[in-house]
Parts: sequence; C-alpha cells; structure tokens
Amino acid sequence: MSAASDAATMAPVRMSYTHMPPGAPAERAQQFMVRMRDGIRLATDVYLPDVDGPVPAVLIRLPYDKNGRFVRIDVLADALLERGYALVAQDCRGKFRSEGETFPWISEAHDGYDTIDWIASRPWSNGRVGMTGHSYTGYTQWAALSTNHPALRAIAPRGTNTALGSPLMTPNEPEWSFPFQYVMDFYAVRDWMLPETAHDWGRRPLAEAFEAVVDQLGVRPPAMDMYLSSESPSQQQRFPDGHPLAAKPVPVLLSLGLYDQYCAAEALRHDYPTMVADPAWRPLVHLRLGPHDHMDFRLDDRPGPTQAGELSVAQIRSWFDGELQFFDRYLKADGAVEPPAPVEYQLAHSAEVRRTVSWPPPEATHQVLHLVDGPTRRLVERPATATGPISWVHDPDMLVPTAATSWSSFVAEWPDFREYVNRPDVLMFRADPQDRHLELAGPVTFHGQVSTTGPAMDLFAHLLDLEPDGAVRSISRGQQRLVAAEPTDLTMSVGQAGYVVRPGHSLLLMLCSSDYPDFIPLTGTDERWWSATSMRSTTQTLDIGGDAGARLELTVL
Repeated sequence: MSAASDAATMAPVRMSYTHMPPGAPAERAQQFMVRMRDGIRLATDVYLPDVDGPVPAVLIRLPYDKNGRFVRIDVLADALLERGYALVAQDCRGKFRSEGETFPWISEAHDGYDTIDWIASRPWSNGRVGMTGHSYTGYTQWAALSTNHPALRAIAPRGTNTALGSPLMTPNEPEWSFPFQYVMDFYAVRDWMLPETAHDWGRRPLAEAFEAVVDQLGVRPPAMDMYLSSESPSQQQRFPDGHPLAAKPVPVLLSLGLYDQYCAAEALRHDYPTMVADPAWRPLVHLRLGPHDHMDFRLDDRPGPTQAGELSVAQIRSWFDGELQFFDRYLKADGAVEPPAPVEYQLAHSAEVRRTVSWPPPEATHQVLHLVDGPTRRLVERPATATGPISWVHDPDMLVPTAATSWSSFVAEWPDFREYVNRPDVLMFRADPQDRHLELAGPVTFHGQVSTTGPAMDLFAHLLDLEPDGAVRSISRGQQRLVAAEPTDLTMSVGQAGYVVRPGHSLLLMLCSSDYPDFIPLTGTDERWWSATSMRSTTQTLDIGGDAGARLELTVL
C-alpha cells in the first residue's frame, strides 16, 4: 500500500493554531470607526504628517490587522509621513476591529468607495487619494478602482491580480489549493488563527480534513462551502459596478515577482496585456518585475535555506521608495518628478536594473528547443526526424510533491528539484551546457500533442536550471488541465522567465501530471478529489519528433 493510501486510512491530523488577536493600537494614529453605506463600521487609523494645509492620502485596506506585524504599517507610515502624505490604514470588513461578516472578496469594491469618500471629506485631505499594498491588499485596490471614485488618483498593487481568490485563477488550469487554506487560516474567525501544523492533505475524501478543522475550531468559515462546491465569487459579486480594467484609467504601478508564480502569472497573462492594449490605459501603466517571491524575498538577498521571518526595514524600503516616486508624480501631481519607466525589470543572477518600454522587451527574440527521446532525453535546436509517443503514468497514490513547503516564500526556501530527476512519473529533457550567458526575458511556451486514458489530464511544466554541482533550480513554471481522450494539440504557458543561465549550466524541462498539495489533482475518474474515495491511474502520452512535435519556445535577449 502506498504512503498516500496509508494516509487515507489514518485518523485525521489535529491542527495546532496560535490565536493572533489585534495588535495594540498605534499611539501616533487617530482611530475611527468609519460607517459604510449599509451601516457596518470599519476600524480605521489615520496618520497625519506634521505639515500645514491639506495633504494627499495613501490608503491601505487589509485583512491582516492594521496594528499587527504581518504588514509593517509602521514602516510605511514613516516613509509616507516624511514625504508629506497622510496614511490611512483600515481593517477589512469582518476582520480584527472592523464590524461585519467575515467573508472575503465580495465587499471590497463598495467598502473601498465609501472609505475613499470619507477620506476626501476630511478637513486634512486635499481630495486626492492613492492606494498601496500587496496580495489581498492589492486586490482591494483593483476593487476600489472598479467603482470609479473621482478622488482615487493612483494605485500601486503588488503581487496580485484582478482574479485573486479564485481556485481557477487562470482559465483551464488545475485547482489551486491555496484559496481553500486561506479561508481556513484567515477567514474562519475575525482574528487570525495562525496554523502551526500543515493541513491533512493525505486525508480521503480530502473534504473530511477541512471538516475536522471546522469541528476543532467550533466555527464554519462562511466562505468554506463556496470553495468546496468548486465555486468562487462571480465577477458581479466582486465588482458590482464593472470590472476594474473597464473603469476610468488611473496611473498604475504594478509590481510583480518573477517567483510569485501564481499571483504574478495571471497579472502578466491578463491584467498587464489588457491595459497596455488599451490606448487610454497604456501611458499610465508602469510595470516592475524582479527575481522575488510573493513575500518579497529576493533571490539576490535571500535569507537562507530555512523558512524566513519578516522582511527587514531596509528590505521594505528598497521597493517602497519606488512607490514614493510614483506617488510624488501622480498623487502630488509634481511635474518635476520623473515618472517611472513603462517597464523596470531585473533578471535573476544579474545585478542590473533595466528600463524599457514594454514587456517582453522589444529587442527580445524567440528560440525554439525540440524535445528528443532516447537513452538521455534532450532539448535540441533541430527536431528529430523520427516520431513517436512517450508516456508516463499519473498515479493518485504516488503524487509528485510540491517542491516548496510555502509557495509564497519560494525564494526564501529556494528548493532543489534534483530529487525529481529520476522519478518514473516525471519526464526530464536536458539541453547542452551553456558556453555563454543566456538571458531569458519573457514568456516561455510549450507546444505539443498529448492524450490520456483518463477523463482529463493535468500537465505541469517546469523550466529549470541544472547547475554544475547537480543542484536543480526553478526558472519558470506553468500548468494546464485539458480533456484529451484523443491526441490533442496543446499550446501552454510555462510562465514568464527573467533569468540568466550562466556558462556551464543547462536548461531542463520537467513534465509531470501532479504538483500536490499546491494543486488539487485529478482522480482518474469523474469524481472530484475533494469527495472521491476511489481513484485510478491514467497514462499520459506526448508525441515526440518532427517539425510539429513537442517543443519549447523561449523569449531571449
């Protein structure tokens, strides 16, 4: 019996939590309970600079405690007040000191509008409001923008996208498991229940693991059943006044990490291209890309192989100072301040910060590597003349494990993929070692023809760097779910690469059909993993060789 099968027969894991109540009120902030249109009051702190006359304000709306340590409001307040801005920090509806139901995503548009309206009416306000923040706090900016409040003049979302919170954030992808964890950890109660143990991902049916947590906590998160039913808030629920990208354009500083491969991927797939394709949006959009993860840990400033703690003040200021320049230009409307470049990016393993007019950079070209089978599977520039299938098995009892324990701190952990190289359910294709630097800057795309013996199949593709010492590190990744009972042509994103492959290093392409527990796998039957008790293995097939055979398309400088 496999380890996964053993886990399915064991007693549920009892979760261990640390209760995190609201932090102490900030002594230098004025505290308010701001009334929304439905009478619910939201806890709001106002930090004012020591200057004469009305000032512009920067608003941060967050579900993580405006007085806690998860988001360093104190550091941001220091920076903004020094620059002559007011800072307004607010607990989202149902969180910490705010009133209302503890339910994510669906109240942020109108709550954002009403809070901006309140700010603009204050005697210390000059009527100009900007917003900043990352992840959910970035999503609240998009939600507020969708309401077209005239006082909202600039936003600086970081590590987020307009579809955040959906298990199917990108269409035709496997279910991302994090939204299920998120509602258990952040939206079960008003405060934060910090998990000290991992969720019981080996339990079958998997839904029973989360039901056990409900029994343990004695509370059922209002959003839990929505996710277990495979639904997520509709666009109408999220953005009742229309999609934010259909709103009146305002200046946007969009900051994304190349190793924030879930949140940033959708922003680069949908949000950024949609804006720059629109002549009204294009001159107002500024994109920043760097080799960092969701929690802003940078590859060139990595804390070490263990799980990292909070960022230092210097690390926070290293990215926030760029936002101050953006706000000086657009929120203060200071024409003497240079606007940020349309695109500013840094490649992994390069110290150079580059500025250009678009992403990918206009000088980028394409390089195609073909997959070749044999005693050693290869990535080569010329396709093999012989064609034929290559197969692997997706076994629900022997899933390919997720490389990092925390997707959001991927760079801080910086996992080594070498343990996957010889797995029978993983295909690895290797290019020759580089004899010079190869700069990857833009989309990576996989083309192929696939089929499966199951009702559907998942395909995960990882572009990796095989280092001379044998370590295998991530460059980019992508995934897709498709029905392929018959041979089916596939064009699949493998994410966005911003990476320097150094001399002596080799590119590796890794293909497999699971990545658990980051993604909810297929059962091999028509049952959904959450409720399934029986599963079966399926065989996946990929056609190799010939001009139309499987190939990898890189964007290179």
